[in-house]
Amino acid sequence: MIKVKNNRNYWLSALCFLIIFINFPINSFSNTVLGESVFPAEINDEFVWEKINATESWYMEVDYIRFTVTNIYNETNNDKNYLFLNYTLEYYHKISWVPEYINSFYMAYNKTLNFLNWSAEGLQRGNLFLFPTPVNRSLIGEAIKTASFFSYSISGEKIILDYGNSTTIELTIGSSGISKIIERITNGTTIYRWELNTEEIIIKVPFGNYYLIVLIISVISLVILKKKMLMSLKN
Repeated sequence: MIKVKNNRNYWLSALCFLIIFINFPINSFSNTVLGESVFPAEINDEFVWEKINATESWYMEVDYIRFTVTNIYNETNNDKNYLFLNYTLEYYHKISWVPEYINSFYMAYNKTLNFLNWSAEGLQRGNLFLFPTPVNRSLIGEAIKTASFFSYSISGEKIILDYGNSTTIELTIGSSGISKIIERITNGTTIYRWELNTEEIIIKVPFGNYYLIVLIISVISLVILKKKMLMSLKN
């Protein structure tokens, strides 16, 4: 009886651990370190944001945005070491993933030197998804200001980037170094708002006339094939 009870306790403990592990963010345990410089990711880590709101036609057709860490490496520039990160950025547009950048330079960082630098497309397009930890919002803001004409302001977890022409990009960055919310606003109207998705993604595939025709043809073909097989067996 005691053995059965111990086995039951063991399985209950294992089940509780499994539930906690499944519900814990996938990337919470992984990071890459160089000296004092830390990225909250490792190679092949994926982060996905879901469209919550959009008013511009192209973004209205985007369901998900996927950021994949494709390479992290130590590189020397002017006799100084930096931690570099490359990324691939994809949009789930209509019915398929559409890559915009593939294994492109994303960011270089050195905490000791207080140095942070982004790629041109990352900065200009507002592709600012992942940040070094512990998060230093002032360093992020000053790096943006140095690399461009943008100004910035900080409010709690949020950094507001002023892109001019009545356009701002607001980033809500958690302590994990990941943008929880990315929102682009022009003339007071949200162009897009993306929120970090930590759950399993269910891809939405439209069941339009094209797919219906393919399904009907497939079913008819299977019926005909089955009839032919039955006739051949009788013969």
